[in-house]
Amino acid sequence: MPAAQHFLQALKKGMVINMKATNNLSLKMNIQNRKERTALNKFIKGFLVLFLVIMILFPAASYEGATTGLLLWFHNVLPNLLPFIILSNLMIQLNIAGKISRLFHPLLGRLFKVTKEGCYPIIIGCLSGIPMGAKATADLVSEGKIEEHEGNFLITMCNNASPMFIIGYIAISQLKLPRIKYPLFVILYSSAVISALLCRFILHGHPGKEVKNEANASRTVLKPLPGTSNRFSFEILDNSIMNGFEVVTKIGGYIILFSIIAQIIHEIGPNISFYKAFLMGIMEITTGISQICKAGIDTNTKIVLAAVLTSFGGLSGMAQTKSVLGSTRLSMSYYVIGKLTNALVTFILITLYVTLFPF
Repeated sequence: MPAAQHFLQALKKGMVINMKATNNLSLKMNIQNRKERTALNKFIKGFLVLFLVIMILFPAASYEGATTGLLLWFHNVLPNLLPFIILSNLMIQLNIAGKISRLFHPLLGRLFKVTKEGCYPIIIGCLSGIPMGAKATADLVSEGKIEEHEGNFLITMCNNASPMFIIGYIAISQLKLPRIKYPLFVILYSSAVISALLCRFILHGHPGKEVKNEANASRTVLKPLPGTSNRFSFEILDNSIMNGFEVVTKIGGYIILFSIIAQIIHEIGPNISFYKAFLMGIMEITTGISQICKAGIDTNTKIVLAAVLTSFGGLSGMAQTKSVLGSTRLSMSYYVIGKLTNALVTFILITLYVTLFPF
């Protein structure tokens, strides 16, 4: 008995010491996280002050950048994106998205190990591009239709440039190479899938590890959820329209801000068109790709740079994505890692392509 009591006392002491060590470690991590957030907050405030000063010093460049961003938003983003957002909101609210997902799940579920509901962002993202894939994913997470881990995977895979942007704007309008439109489309979408699967495998284990079983997935699709209805009402339509305008206006604000930054880089950056164009593309891909195609570099390099910037999406695209994720806990860090991986995979594939089939 005394030996057993000594053992229990030693065990209790060990548990107390372990709990204290754990609490101390947790406290240190919280302090470190607080310091990092404070440092980041100071950096952002400093950048905003610097940005304002530069805008005052370069009013012409700021005006031109704002005008370019506004026209880009008005002529391209607003008419293309707003109808998709309104219809997507309606389909989710009226539970039509679940029925569409069931049609495509036999194929997409096998390929990507996603639930039935998770098929919908893949479809809408492929049709309409950034940030609709992220918007549809965030809506489904908010409605409780998909888990956060599945949402994190989906935003890395289905939040990419639209087919119209790749084929119409990049291949035909800017590169003026109609014969590259389909190879470029296949490479960009293949790299998005490959990078998303790589990120999920590395960061979360085997792709199929966390997916719900078939029975649970089926019950989730058929179960009535808060905010959804099988009956149409004008209240649902009004909410969908207002949400669409709110989202597309936020996107417009980000496009204008990053277009101003891109134009200032063009105005005050080093007198080398290639570097200016690349920096502009990192900020906002539409204007950056336009400048790259005007730069005095060979066609193969233009193709590679345009493809890499498109897969990365630009800081403007990341800001737009963050805005549509709203109050969900979907990881922006995971998304950034996914986009960087996507850019790397795209670089490898497109370089291989132009090496085998040079222009």
